[in-house]
Amino acid sequence: MDTVGVEFLSQTQEGQLYKYTNVVKGWQHRWFILDPREGTLSYFLSENDTKLQPRGFIFLESAVVSPSDEDSNTFSVNSWNGECYKLRAVDARARQDWVNRLRATAEYHSQKNVQKYSKTDNVYDFCPSGVKRSLANARQYLSQAENNFIDMARVIEKLPSQGPRLRNTDPDLLIIKATSQSMMCALENCYKILQHSSIEQPIIRTYSFLNSKPSSSSMHSKRKMHTTNS
Repeated sequence: MDTVGVEFLSQTQEGQLYKYTNVVKGWQHRWFILDPREGTLSYFLSENDTKLQPRGFIFLESAVVSPSDEDSNTFSVNSWNGECYKLRAVDARARQDWVNRLRATAEYHSQKNVQKYSKTDNVYDFCPSGVKRSLANARQYLSQAENNFIDMARVIEKLPSQGPRLRNTDPDLLIIKATSQSMMCALENCYKILQHSSIEQPIIRTYSFLNSKPSSSSMHSKRKMHTTNS
C-alpha cells in the first residue's frame, strides 16, 4: 500500500451515528470509533464514555459495508461471523465518508492477512486453496461496482427535473437505477454466502481432524506419559 494509504489508515475516526438496537426496536445515538490500525469499529453510549470499555465492537477484516437503499443516510456493517451493525449518519456525505473509511480498513486487513497466510506452509491445511485471496479479490471488484453505481446514481440525480432533454424523472433512467441497486444488493448477498461457506467448511474439516480417534501408538504414548507424570 502506498504512503497515502498508510497515512489514511493510521488516522482514527470518531463521530456520532445512529445505531438500530433490537432492545428498544429503534434508533439510538451512539459514539463510534474506527481504529484502522487494529481493524475494529467500537461504539460507546456517548463521547464521554470513550475512556471506558466499549459497549460493543466489530472486527472489520473481510467485513461487508453496504449503503442502504432505504435512504441516503443509512448503511450496514456485516462482519465475517454474521454480526451486523445497522447505522445511520447525519447526512449522505457523512455516510459516504464512513463507508469509504470502513471499506478501506476492511480491505487493508483482508489483503494484509492474505499476504501473511501466503507465506506460511500450514495455513491452508484446513482451508480451500487460495480462498482468502479469492475473497479479497471479489471484495475489491464488488467495491468497484458499488462505486460505479454511486457515480451513476449521482449523475442521474443531477439531471434537471424539467425540460425538453433528459430528465432525472425519466422512467427508463429510474428503471436502470432501481435495477442496478437491486443487482448490487444481490451481489452483496452472494458475497456474504461465499464468506460463510468459505469459513464454515474449513471449521468443519478442522473439527473433524481434532475429533478423530488417535491411533493405538499415540494412545500408548499418552498412557506412558501420564504414568510418568503422575
